[in-house]
Amino acid sequence: NATNKFEETRMSVKNFINAKSKDEIIFTKNATESMNLVATTFGQQNIEKGDEILVTELEHHSNYVPWHFLRERKGAIIKFAPINEDGDIITDELKKLITSKTKIVAVTHLSNVTGTIVPIKEIVEIAHKKNVPVLVDGCQAVPHIKVDVIDLDCDFYAFSGHKVYGPTGVGVLYAKK
Repeated sequence: NATNKFEETRMSVKNFINAKSKDEIIFTKNATESMNLVATTFGQQNIEKGDEILVTELEHHSNYVPWHFLRERKGAIIKFAPINEDGDIITDELKKLITSKTKIVAVTHLSNVTGTIVPIKEIVEIAHKKNVPVLVDGCQAVPHIKVDVIDLDCDFYAFSGHKVYGPTGVGVLYAKK
């Protein structure tokens, strides 16, 4: 019975963010753990010395610290996409920062500091043109914006249950199959 309820919840989350499969939904204890999971699995396997991780100046600690530690372990480089005076990401500058050494773009969907709604679809398109996967920190967006991971085409999307008025101690990591 408990297993059935657990899998029903996985289906509910799949439907909530419009994932293709319930197998793309991974439960963690919070969004920070979800982003750490990407850094310690994908990052550990795919990022080497001199490779680049692209984040923005808008990032919450939970989407910066895992990459900081990976950088220290692997000798990678973290680049920061700048924001303008209004708090918006300068996408033309972000585009210039993606090189053949860029292995992942990790970006917030909505800043909890400035209120900026980041143009995720545009960033994903830019990154995917260069075969770079994108992790989205969706913690602040999920309670305020209809999230459709198929439409966004992101590779990873993380959020916490309590942000959508669910229980504390529950995180979600969507990982595109």
